Amino acid sequence: MKNIPPLLLLVLAVVFGGFAAYIASGWLKARARPAARDSVAMMPAVAAARNIAPGSVLIPELLKVVQLPKEHVAADAATDLKALEGRVTRQLIVAGEVIQEHELAPKGAPGGMAGIIGNDKRAVTIKVDEASGVAGFIVPGNRVDVLLSLDRNEFKNDPVTQIVLQNLPVLGTGQDIEQQKAGERPKVVPTVTLEVTPEEGERLALAAKEGTITLALRGWTEKAAIPTAGARVSALLTPEKKAAANFEGPIPPPAKVGVEVIRGVGREMVNF
Repeated sequence: MKNIPPLLLLVLAVVFGGFAAYIASGWLKARARPAARDSVAMMPAVAAARNIAPGSVLIPELLKVVQLPKEHVAADAATDLKALEGRVTRQLIVAGEVIQEHELAPKGAPGGMAGIIGNDKRAVTIKVDEASGVAGFIVPGNRVDVLLSLDRNEFKNDPVTQIVLQNLPVLGTGQDIEQQKAGERPKVVPTVTLEVTPEEGERLALAAKEGTITLALRGWTEKAAIPTAGARVSALLTPEKKAAANFEGPIPPPAKVGVEVIRGVGREMVNF
């Protein structure tokens, strides 16, 4: 140590001092992080452990408790798992989603379709084909418009299609078996169950009986009703096609082109 120059000792002291300060600063910051996390107010909330279908009776296996920042938890969010046991879901609840009171049927409601129908509402099931049912993309929880197409009686010569009901909730989808003629195999027909008011149910049943029903799937946020005048075949045609469609007489043959040929004192008409 006697042979070490004083200047070198000073440099070493500065280096080791800076290193010690760096280590101490990192240690203090590491201890400050848990304190910062602890300063965020957390609270328990009950979420879906997996996708839960509408009309399901809630049991512990379908639920899980998660800890979330208090400011991110909705006012009607469920916080007590035991209090949810036996409640019935009114709509699809996706895995991980915090369960909220407005997504549940009133306490004491039975499971299944009857438990998810709203007050003063009814459930009406209609048959659809693969195309009119939006090719299988309609699922419970969606909302649809109902289009009616008529081509009989006064609409025979000018079929019409118009939206007759709008923004109807889809309660369920399924299948029905239609019996065919003797020797033919039964036909499986897709069905869709809609939630309607009694008046809407009357209109829907009549529409299904008198014409062809088509369902139009609405966007998730689209709620407003849009008035329409309907569409007729006559309005789809161009003026030229309208004239051809309205002409009932036979189509005349095309006019012939002729040339008069003069041979001496004789005349002859040659047609081409």
